[in-house]
Amino acid sequence: MTLLFDNMSAALVGATVMLMLLSLQLKLSGMNLEQTSTYMVKNQASDLATWMEEDLLKLGENIDKTKEVPFTNPIDSAEVTIDYTFSRDSLDTGVTPPDTIRIDTRYQLHKTGVRVIDHETIDVFRLSRSVRYDGGVWQDAGGSSSLIGFFKIEMLDRDAAPVADPVATATADPAAILNTRIRFSMVTPFETETTAVRKVYYGSTLLIPN
Repeated sequence: MTLLFDNMSAALVGATVMLMLLSLQLKLSGMNLEQTSTYMVKNQASDLATWMEEDLLKLGENIDKTKEVPFTNPIDSAEVTIDYTFSRDSLDTGVTPPDTIRIDTRYQLHKTGVRVIDHETIDVFRLSRSVRYDGGVWQDAGGSSSLIGFFKIEMLDRDAAPVADPVATATADPAAILNTRIRFSMVTPFETETTAVRKVYYGSTLLIPN
């Protein structure tokens, strides 16, 4: 009988240890999943911010803004910007007179699905980027992942206030629009109940070149 109780006790202790090890393994797996998810969304947000800034800091470059407006009004739907086009001129100074190439860049936001974040259902999107040379056909030129939760482009005046009709304002006064403001958020590609970072937010105000 004593031997039976000893065997039962040993089995109980073994089962307890096994459950503790399994629990620890599950916890470590959850932590690794969370770290991977956070790393991915931060990298993707950083990449998106970098190439958008590089694009928008060239807005209107080499264009006489007293003669034409180098951007369209951002088109919004349900509080997000779904379409925006802006232009710059590339100068080839290797010839006389210098050759000018008009480069148009277009951002379009496309809904890709829905996600539940903190018990709230939100739409998620992908931002596509396309370019056009001298009025030719639009060509795909990359874009973001399908994890954008919010995207907004606004044109700002001298007081850093959003302008409702930037094209009309810039037509009347070419110096009235000074900055482009971009804001977006990205959601994590996957999450657990203990996920701490569920969204990454980004915002920047970029000066339009003279």
